[in-house]
Amino acid sequence: MLPHLRKLRKLKRSKPTELEGAVAKALFELEQNHKTLRLSLPRFHINTVKAVEPKGKKGALVVFYPLRYLMLVRKVQKILTAELEKRFAGKVVLLVAQRRVTKRPTDVYKLQKVQRSTTSTAVFESILGDLLFPCDIVGRRWKARTDGSKVQKVFLDTRDRKKIESRLPVISAIYRQLTHRTVNFGFMWNAKLQQVSTR
Repeated sequence: MLPHLRKLRKLKRSKPTELEGAVAKALFELEQNHKTLRLSLPRFHINTVKAVEPKGKKGALVVFYPLRYLMLVRKVQKILTAELEKRFAGKVVLLVAQRRVTKRPTDVYKLQKVQRSTTSTAVFESILGDLLFPCDIVGRRWKARTDGSKVQKVFLDTRDRKKIESRLPVISAIYRQLTHRTVNFGFMWNAKLQQVSTR
């Protein structure tokens, strides 16, 4: 086995794609050569990589990794994302922890407790948090349409506008592909008073 493929451990035993091999190789090179990432990446690996090409928007790579590495990744995510985007020019790289939704039993008479963190709502909120990191969500609003559907609007801190605004269209498109839910974004300059920024 090629040495860089140890950075890739697929959940299903299948051959890695060319894209997954390229990302694994990039992670292996960063582990060997990058001063900051050298200490964190040896115990890190990924599960899979998906290429997303939203219509009329910049292409993106969504890298899924095991949930147990969440805190490890958060410490170096800004640097790791920047380095991967250098190697995959023209692509937005997003790191998402692999989570699983627990299905409720079909028999209504079976009372089975489901962990709050494994419900679809909690998993989808966590995915959105991963996509937006390091920005924090400061407010949410839901709009009900006449056809019965709902649209969620997520508000971010205005101070984070410069570093996240250009990525929001791609994040919105990826979130819809992953969860089949629509989300729009806005900014608040005073979250305590729920004052929406119009600038």
